[in-house]
Amino acid sequence: MITSRRFERRLVPAVIASVVVLLSFASVAQATERISVLNGFNGPVNAISEPDSNGTRYFGGDFTLFRPWDTGYGALVEASSGDVNSTFPKVNAPVYATASDGSGGFYIGGLFSCIGPNISGNCDGVDDVPRNYAAHINADGSVDPSWNPNLNNVVLALAVSGSNVYLGGYFTTAGGESRIRAAAVTTAGTLTGWNPNLNDGVSAIAVLDSTVYLGGYFTTAGGVPTTRNRAAAVTTSGTGTLTDWNPNPNGIVWAIGVLDSTVYLGGEFTTAGGQSRSRAAAVNATTGVATSWNPNLNSGVRAIAVLGSTVYLGGFFTTAGAGPTTRNYAAAVTTSGTGTLTDWNPNLNSTVFAIGVSGSNVYLGGWFNTVGGTTRNYAAAVDDTNGTPTSWNPNLGSGVSAIGVLGSTVYLGGSFATIGGTTRNRAAALDTDGTLTDWNPNLNDRVSAISVLGSTVYLGGSFTTVGAGATPRNYAAAVTTAGTLTSWNPNLNNSVNAIGVLGSTIYLGGWFTCIG
Repeated sequence: MITSRRFERRLVPAVIASVVVLLSFASVAQATERISVLNGFNGPVNAISEPDSNGTRYFGGDFTLFRPWDTGYGALVEASSGDVNSTFPKVNAPVYATASDGSGGFYIGGLFSCIGPNISGNCDGVDDVPRNYAAHINADGSVDPSWNPNLNNVVLALAVSGSNVYLGGYFTTAGGESRIRAAAVTTAGTLTGWNPNLNDGVSAIAVLDSTVYLGGYFTTAGGVPTTRNRAAAVTTSGTGTLTDWNPNPNGIVWAIGVLDSTVYLGGEFTTAGGQSRSRAAAVNATTGVATSWNPNLNSGVRAIAVLGSTVYLGGFFTTAGAGPTTRNYAAAVTTSGTGTLTDWNPNLNSTVFAIGVSGSNVYLGGWFNTVGGTTRNYAAAVDDTNGTPTSWNPNLGSGVSAIGVLGSTVYLGGSFATIGGTTRNRAAALDTDGTLTDWNPNLNDRVSAISVLGSTVYLGGSFTTVGAGATPRNYAAAVTTAGTLTSWNPNLNNSVNAIGVLGSTIYLGGWFTCIG
């Protein structure tokens, strides 16, 4: 709810502005009460107009979707259509890691403490099941009653190998027993004695034969602390014997992939395996010595997926290869030689945190909103040859940090709480029955104020562009009720928090000091 104190602090101290603000505030409060039953947007609604002559109300805020599925922070999505499996349970906090159980279910790890259909109140132990930081969801959507590691802190990494599930993160106990940042639990739910004992967080895990490769923030590992800077290898047997493998990267390792006798590392390092390697390296799985493979990224790598002769990389980077060549947030490099940059180029507009590969599709998750110029909110599937986005479009409400793929299903985990719905970026209009209209100004940032005069809707906020063509409109714009951007352009130098209409005059209030 917007308070009068907020208005008093932000508006210009002119008498007429104060009058307009009070009138606008009264209408917003009244409209908010009327519309609260809809619960239709995936973000805050900051402004609501009085109805126009047709009874239509105009909404502005921080939302990007209308009436999406309420999924919690994890969702099971059909791999080709993007349809949401509404029977899969919700999770009450972000999911950072996931892996298939091979039978249609998924192991998940993150910040959550409750899984179930409601998760709005306390876990009742019947419909909503307590699960601290890790859980197993069966193929039928039920929470596995026997698998409950009951950790005391966040899980950032997870891998399944044979009858064991390996977990990494910041926890120090599992099932009431000491397990320092890494643990192994059988698929039947029994905590094993495996305990690598790291001195800081684990953010990546991969298993190859009888060895578990760990990456993260740590600098020591083993029962008798031994120097292992951000990467270590531990046997799967017994308590987990620390091996001699020691690539010694000089920065955080966020991602690990394994193939045959090679371990691929991604992170923020600039040296690894005794060689200069910018954010990605391939090292021998036994010795830890770097191979000649060197993708040469200009910023951090957060995700790695290895398939056949190709390594898919995602992260913060915008260039790759010796050139360097532009590759915005995702790139593919051959496994052979020094690593040839391929033509695969999804060209995203922001960070990739998760990658999954299935068939001819590469599934990407992160904080992006476009792929190759096509709108894809936080998750996308692209062709494995050139990176062209497919029709798969789950349309999430916030970021994705984990992807698990099995056959015809994809499990997504992250910071989102909604999925699906109709895109409406920061402004929308609803008819009297609550039906979304075609009106879609498509603004690039928050709308804080709306007023309607005749057939024109005046908008104010933090936005700087309007419409599909991203036409410049700094902090204020006017759009017809038919959806056409008008030539009205006050062109302010800072945000607008209030708009009032009196006769043929539009009054603006906000943080600006210059207009036109």
